[in-house]
Amino acid sequence: MLRSTVLAAITFASYPLAALGLKYENDGPLLEISLDEFGEVHPAKMDIGPDGLLYFTGGTDSRAYRVDKDGNAEMFVEIIDGAGFTLGCQFDDEGNYYMVNGRGVYMVTGDDINDKSLPLPIVPELFFEWPETLAIPMSIDVDNNSGMAYVSDMGNGNIWIIDTESGVGEKWVSSSEPGYELLFGEADSTNFLGVPFGVVEVMVDKNSDWLYFSNHELNYFGRVKILADGSPGELQVLDTVLNRAALNGAFLDTRNNKLYGATPFLNFHNGVAREPVATRGGEIWMIDLNDIDENGEGGKAELVVQDLELGTVTDIITGYGFGEESDIYLLDGSFDTLVWPTGVLPDPDAPYHGAVRKVKRTKVLKGN
Repeated sequence: MLRSTVLAAITFASYPLAALGLKYENDGPLLEISLDEFGEVHPAKMDIGPDGLLYFTGGTDSRAYRVDKDGNAEMFVEIIDGAGFTLGCQFDDEGNYYMVNGRGVYMVTGDDINDKSLPLPIVPELFFEWPETLAIPMSIDVDNNSGMAYVSDMGNGNIWIIDTESGVGEKWVSSSEPGYELLFGEADSTNFLGVPFGVVEVMVDKNSDWLYFSNHELNYFGRVKILADGSPGELQVLDTVLNRAALNGAFLDTRNNKLYGATPFLNFHNGVAREPVATRGGEIWMIDLNDIDENGEGGKAELVVQDLELGTVTDIITGYGFGEESDIYLLDGSFDTLVWPTGVLPDPDAPYHGAVRKVKRTKVLKGN
């Protein structure tokens, strides 16, 4: 699909909340991050561990944290030789925990996580070092069928692939290549960082047929075909969300065949330099993948939550393996209270509100 086609789909029309299916409501914070205990943490990405705890990265602080169902949290990993923000994180099926930052991909083995005699924080090993400078290495997903890890570089619109057995990696697909231009962000972006935000979350489906993704500034859900030899195939745009809702964190629910996306900001591409300026999002979007055919047609992004109290929502996951599967857990990164590296403070009047939040499903109109 041409870039102009996607941009033409972007509109400022109002959108009926939960018009098509599921509805959720704010169930309050699981964890409100204490500045006195942990400092100014800006939660970025999360995963649920095999031990039934929720693990998340601190974004700006090179650390990772874990929290139980009662909201008890601890800092358990600290990277001491990294670079930039520590963002993406993911467990593989052997219980190893991967983290992404500007230097490379780090790993804590499952054995170390389960070894209660180890003092905290654990210092992870550098598993894969970037062979070139990445703009914003963002998210990671491990395909447990093939052993390949996919990592997005949001600032360049690239996706990397790393063999978790051999530790060998390379650029898998790039927005500079014909047919993949839509992995890039808004070309004339004036966001808080001054770098276009493109492909964010990357997620492999259960059969390793498609790599699903969210695009932050072009505001759409998409996927790239994984060919039989592991190379990238066609890029498909599944649907574009409305009102310039940035799509940051996303979650592919392979058990129920749904794709969720979290919106930290509206009009993020404008930053504070253009009208309408970026404002807090507090939204969750969902696509039922059962409606989508092999050509990528038939899907409709549905707004299932809209609540500013949810904050600047940076990641999303269902409660399967942690709490009730029908519940959704969110990271509130408090990125509107962060002084960005450019010196921009998006909302000078907002208090810090970093948290792990929960929303509960309250209505079902179709499906499950």
